[in-house]
Amino acid sequence: MGRAVTFVIAEAGVNHNGDVGQAVLLANAAKEAGADAVKFQMFNSLRLWGDDRIAHLELSSWEMIDLYQHCKAIGIEFMATPFGVPEVAFLRPLVKRWKVASGCLTRFDMLSAVRATGLPVIMSTGMADMDRIQAAVDALGAPTLLHCTSAYPCPTSEVNLSAMDALRARWGASCAVGYSDHTAGIVIALAAVARGATVLEKHLTMDRAQEGPDHKASIEPNDFRIMVEAIRTIEQAIGRPEKRRQESEAANERAWYGDQR
Repeated sequence: MGRAVTFVIAEAGVNHNGDVGQAVLLANAAKEAGADAVKFQMFNSLRLWGDDRIAHLELSSWEMIDLYQHCKAIGIEFMATPFGVPEVAFLRPLVKRWKVASGCLTRFDMLSAVRATGLPVIMSTGMADMDRIQAAVDALGAPTLLHCTSAYPCPTSEVNLSAMDALRARWGASCAVGYSDHTAGIVIALAAVARGATVLEKHLTMDRAQEGPDHKASIEPNDFRIMVEAIRTIEQAIGRPEKRRQESEAANERAWYGDQR
């Protein structure tokens, strides 16, 4: 018997480049690849940064509703990361769980609004030390913690998957631990699952050659499908923390040892 199923999030993020039609294609690709959820981001550039530097990547409220309805129709969970209290209020009827971005761990007004909804929370921990994580955990309750490195793409030498062990050692009694991957390819994501990630988030793009902040740290639909299939195989292979003779070994055991047990 394998371990519990890893919750796989296809992070569409802003890889739609502000085009809701592309966002729909990303949702379709996530569903076809076997992801459990597809996640977008909801923000207002002026409120977030004080200028319009990423206004071209915004999706309107009506476009978010259209995406939610489309995801419901095709049978994949809709997720969206809020970047402020207004976004939390708007998204509350549309989502089953929250994703808090690494850059929002000290936005305590938003964290309070998220906690007040009573929905489960997944929180990334990029750029954060243990004290910053602790303050956010205190604000949110018992979120699932995703280890990640906030570089796009992330160098392999700075992935530090062993940080998942540190998160478990400190918060494992109340918080599940997963991984948000920003590396190129799928190898590191699979390694994180083998190390026990309960949630795996990976950026999805229709074309890595596109211009934009996240495309080069993303994978395309076919690779995403291969990754999900490999994750499900790894889950079967992990098994239980015990050493015993497997059923497939029975004939060889009899040949070598007869009836000795």
